[in-house]
Amino acid sequence: MLINMNKSFTLTLLLFSLSVFANEGYDLHKESCLECHTAPHNKDFYTRDDRKVKDLSQLRGQVSRCTGFFRVGWFPEEEKSVVDYLNENYYKFKE
Repeated sequence: MLINMNKSFTLTLLLFSLSVFANEGYDLHKESCLECHTAPHNKDFYTRDDRKVKDLSQLRGQVSRCTGFFRVGWFPEEEKSVVDYLNENYYKFKE
């Protein structure tokens, strides 16, 4: 019984953590990225034919370049949460 409760607790904690990181990516993107970009940031912006980012590696690189250039001060896990947010909601690149 105790083992099943621990598994349930662990699973609940994992799901909660994933939702927190997903929200963190959204919040960080909204606070830091949209301040500089003037185009409407919707599905069309991220999925247009002439976009520069063509795969997940380039997306990671672009987020990293922006955070470095603008001295945003994010930790690697915060960059990852923004990359994950953008990929899950717009780009949909495969690993």
